[in-house]
Amino acid sequence: MPTGSNHSSPRRKRRWLGIIALWLLVIVATLELGLRVFRPALPPRLQEMVNIAVTGSPFAKPWDRAWIRNPDHYFILQPGLVNAPQYGTPRLKFHVSTNELWPGGGVGFRNRPVDYFVDAVVLGDSFTFCFTERSDCWVTRLEADTGLGLVNLGLPVTGSHSHWLVLRDFGKFYQPPLVIWQFFGNDFNDDYGLFIANGALDPLDPPTHPPDDAAGADGEGSLRSWSALYAVLETIVTGRRNYDDPVAQGFEDRYVLTLPSGERLQFGQTYEPQAMDMERAANQAGLEISRAAFSMAQDLIETWDGRLAVVIVPTREEVYEKHTAAAMGAELERIASARLAMLALCAELDLLCYDALADLQGRAGANKLLYYEDDLHLNPLGNQVFAELMAGWLALQNLLPS
Repeated sequence: MPTGSNHSSPRRKRRWLGIIALWLLVIVATLELGLRVFRPALPPRLQEMVNIAVTGSPFAKPWDRAWIRNPDHYFILQPGLVNAPQYGTPRLKFHVSTNELWPGGGVGFRNRPVDYFVDAVVLGDSFTFCFTERSDCWVTRLEADTGLGLVNLGLPVTGSHSHWLVLRDFGKFYQPPLVIWQFFGNDFNDDYGLFIANGALDPLDPPTHPPDDAAGADGEGSLRSWSALYAVLETIVTGRRNYDDPVAQGFEDRYVLTLPSGERLQFGQTYEPQAMDMERAANQAGLEISRAAFSMAQDLIETWDGRLAVVIVPTREEVYEKHTAAAMGAELERIASARLAMLALCAELDLLCYDALADLQGRAGANKLLYYEDDLHLNPLGNQVFAELMAGWLALQNLLPS
């Protein structure tokens, strides 16, 4: 007689398969929940990927940018911000408060109310705005170190044409004895971007996206956009952050070095060589825009017998060249070409210019990290060192009050 064993065996197999599937589901759910609950304890890169599943972006919490699009300046700061949290990367957090220089000015600046004598106004991009707390910014430190009354007119994601407009529309009001104009290698590209955005130029090259466009890229529409476990496993296996937005990949550092001090520096974004390569038609067009801006600024400042001093901030790749050159090769020359083009412009227009590269290299030679590990901006120590170098250079030029 049949024993039924042949019929019960498939049922047992299905039952065991069901139990195994249930346990796998429990394990996956537990890991998913655990990654979400304990994400602050994860390594930084894995935290970013879990944040995408939890918040929809690499950042731990939602936040609003202090800088917004503007047809005249490319970007401006929103006025009236009070300790607004900002991020350069998911680990680089600082706070921003802004004031209008006068009611109805329409543009915010990271400066206290101007109820003091203005010795100098400071123009520039995000390196003058500073990706630090305001107390750590080189402009604030320079003011404290020298006793100068400074007005910080720095605006992120702006180039020389915008800086000229800020001088004309805001800085001119104070007719300061000194105008300090900070330049960074992507300013030519930002000038080009502004003129493309407002229709003053036709596109010459494929677009190079400004830094703000990369931050906040997420993985919407993919598994990593809702599964922390998938995001973590994919990051571990591929070694990349794997944002879905291709723009974000341009701002991901490709290389890393460890200084003798034990500090790490990530470097080698693809954005920088594109934005600073002076063989690109877009950056050459930006150079012409910048040339006009500096010329108009010189003429304006002379009307009140002021002095213009241009300070050039080098990239981290250049400052740590002895560590980065082997990895970057010709890309490092492409990055440096914008700084060299600005130095040539200084000579052509007879501008008083300070290239901080050699001095920063000397200070970095002490194996101190002057830039953020995972961001192209000067960190608080870098801002402190830069303020000290600026104070020394201004003194040598007899531009400090006697």
